[in-house]
Amino acid sequence: MRNLTCSSWLAAALFALVPACVGTAPPVGGDDDDGPDAGTSPDAGDTESLQVSGMTMDYFTHAPLDATALTTEGLSPSLTGTSITGGAYALEDVPPGSTFYVNASRAAYRPTRSDMVSVVGVSIEHDLYIVSNADAQRQYASLGLTPTAGTAIAVADLLRNNGTPLIDVPLADITLVDGLGAPVGLGPYFFGEAGDIVANDILAVSTAYVFPAGTPARARVAFLDVPPGAYTLKVNYAAGGGGGGGGGGGGGGAEIRTYEVPVVVAADGAALVSTGGQDDDGLPTGTPTFTTDIYPLLQKAAAGGLACANCHTATGTMAALQFDLPAADVHAALLARPGVIDTLAPELSLLLTKPLYETPPNHPNATFASIADLNYLLILNWITLGAPL
Repeated sequence: MRNLTCSSWLAAALFALVPACVGTAPPVGGDDDDGPDAGTSPDAGDTESLQVSGMTMDYFTHAPLDATALTTEGLSPSLTGTSITGGAYALEDVPPGSTFYVNASRAAYRPTRSDMVSVVGVSIEHDLYIVSNADAQRQYASLGLTPTAGTAIAVADLLRNNGTPLIDVPLADITLVDGLGAPVGLGPYFFGEAGDIVANDILAVSTAYVFPAGTPARARVAFLDVPPGAYTLKVNYAAGGGGGGGGGGGGGGAEIRTYEVPVVVAADGAALVSTGGQDDDGLPTGTPTFTTDIYPLLQKAAAGGLACANCHTATGTMAALQFDLPAADVHAALLARPGVIDTLAPELSLLLTKPLYETPPNHPNATFASIADLNYLLILNWITLGAPL
């Protein structure tokens, strides 16, 4: 049995594709390698702006909430909106091929950072949730604890790659760690059937419950008293299986892999994240090539790509590097521009670093939430193998 992290295991093979737009090179001359791309606006040139809309709701009760202020994180410039009576909201002018987060704030609620939102080539509906002060306080009270001022709570929805609840995972296989791998916060604590977290001696493994009534069954875990900052949620799971099938020590000899999910929290706030979305079972074999594996990613969504060519086109805002030319021409252009493809230090290639999520953004739209993103790893593997045509 091997114990491999998502990033180390996936970087060694070909990967399934997850919606994301990849890389923006600097203007001719290479003098913008470390800064954002200039002049990229959602409505310019051949770029079609999209909409994200849905309901804003209480995380624990799913009651619709008006007067909730929303601000995106990972787009430049940020987009803002406010939910109206009945809880409906809409964020306009979202660039195609965007991955971002939404920070929600409301009176009597903790500032809450949403799970990742991904938009490829069409407008989407995506509900947003926010955690009330009272509900956060109740989680502590259920354990006989008092919140520490200035700290946050983080809640993770445990999902498999196919979207089913990730059950039977022991608490010991779930950690929240800082950049040095040291655990942070109190927990983890599983959620029980009443919809709140329970003491660690009540549930031995992750279990799916329905709460509130009428919602899908979920397996969830929380961390309390998390200091403000950026962390990584790590969840060991048995590869394969569907809805269940054992945690870190089980799985009947199955390969153990690790979900790695970025978690960012603010003082006195809340963060909502989820695992899954890493289709690492039954991967194809072979060496990735530009023509077969990378070039299709760079095309417009309307052409079956991931919207990069909406800007990287003759009439777009990055006409200096066009992605919708013939594959061989695009490949040659990428190699010719300094820093875009770096085969000596692949992780420094601008095709990877430009769209990687950062605060503040170094690209008009963040498209890789982290270095564990499957598209990021696919491109990294391709460059590591010499960026073959």
